[in-house]
Amino acid sequence: MADPDDNAVAERLSLTEREMLYRVRWFIYVRWIMGSFALLMLLASWYVLGIRFRSPEWGYSLAPAMRAASLIFIYNAAFALLIHVYRKGRLHKRQIMYLTLGQIVCDMLAVCTLVHYSGGIENYFLVLILLPLVIATELLPQKLAYATAGLAVAMISLLAWGEQSGTLRHVQIVWPGERTASAPYFEPFYVLEVLASLTMMIFATVFVASSISQRLRHREAQLEDAYHRLHQADENKSFFMRKAGHEMRAPLAAIHSILDVISAQPNLSPQQQADLIARSRHRLQALMNLVDELRRYSRLRTDNSPFAFHHVSLDRLAGNAVALFRQQAQEAGLDLSARIQEAAIAGDEELLRELVTNLLANAIQYTPRGGRVDLELERDHSRALLRVSDTGIGISEQAREKLFQEFFRSNEARKVFPQGTGLGLAICKRIVDLHHGQIDAVARDGGGTTFRVTLPLDEPEP
Repeated sequence: MADPDDNAVAERLSLTEREMLYRVRWFIYVRWIMGSFALLMLLASWYVLGIRFRSPEWGYSLAPAMRAASLIFIYNAAFALLIHVYRKGRLHKRQIMYLTLGQIVCDMLAVCTLVHYSGGIENYFLVLILLPLVIATELLPQKLAYATAGLAVAMISLLAWGEQSGTLRHVQIVWPGERTASAPYFEPFYVLEVLASLTMMIFATVFVASSISQRLRHREAQLEDAYHRLHQADENKSFFMRKAGHEMRAPLAAIHSILDVISAQPNLSPQQQADLIARSRHRLQALMNLVDELRRYSRLRTDNSPFAFHHVSLDRLAGNAVALFRQQAQEAGLDLSARIQEAAIAGDEELLRELVTNLLANAIQYTPRGGRVDLELERDHSRALLRVSDTGIGISEQAREKLFQEFFRSNEARKVFPQGTGLGLAICKRIVDLHHGQIDAVARDGGGTTFRVTLPLDEPEP
């Protein structure tokens, strides 16, 4: 059964941090096994193979080597306690890295101490120094892994030359049947040979292991990025479904109430019935508009939708849109003007027509009588710049930050037109994104709003 604390910690950590913490804890479990193995090997060497360790200071004794091996259990327990304490709070990637580095340094010191009390560089167990270095390449950045390799070489060199010079007391290995213990540690060439071989082995091991670890870390970074994008997409989907259900509930509830009134009062006058039916139709029309926009937006969000991208005259689309809305603008008491330069882009003509008409329709809808709406299309180097400006209600700075989100409607817009779906500008944003452009909204001098769209021009090949 999983530890509830593990689940709580996992929720606070990123995917990479969770993986690092798992490896550090695994590192601690492995150390219990390796410490036990070291003790068993020392006991087997002494009591089964008859190997003896002799020092001028205390003679034949296994105790110093056993104490050195026992140190592994002491600091391993300390690191296990540290991780248990840190798990109660907020672990960060840097803290996990420090814990890892501390364990590796302690392991190298433990190996050097154990080797010193069991024969020095004459003991083949010296190669155990490679184990913490391999783990270092997996858990630490590449530069830090090479730094630990350099530290390991420095530790072994100090041990070897310290014993060779007599600064450190050498513990000799006495093999069974030997009357006089050999002393190769005293020969400088032997020390150089061992250190050179071990140094090459250490850095070669770190190079190979770190090269593999670098590729694995890159894959982990890609996996974490994909995980975050998937999680964000799932949250967006949930938000979209909640908002869609909320927006649909209002007209449906209104229609349900009207039907209740009609069924509860069969003696309504024809005029009352006509009013209730008109209200129902109005609500149904709002619901149908929402469903249509949901379908359009869903189609735009689908990556495999069959959009036909080809050479499109944006100036022609803009001119047709202005002609289409001119009568509506006159009836609303607005002055609609246009200044259009020739501009062509590569895109889907139907989507671009919807983009221009949506922006013009919004500008006319939210501009009071006596105002004006201006459409401008011009070339700006390699881009087409479309601006739709109005002298309408304006948009606050806080609202402009959320203007292109699904279902968002500013307080100013709700006061003027309560029945909007809040999907129109989200659809515009998606159309612009599909055409590799940009769209934003800024306050217009003197009041109102200007929507700016930039799209890459489709320049003919020379």
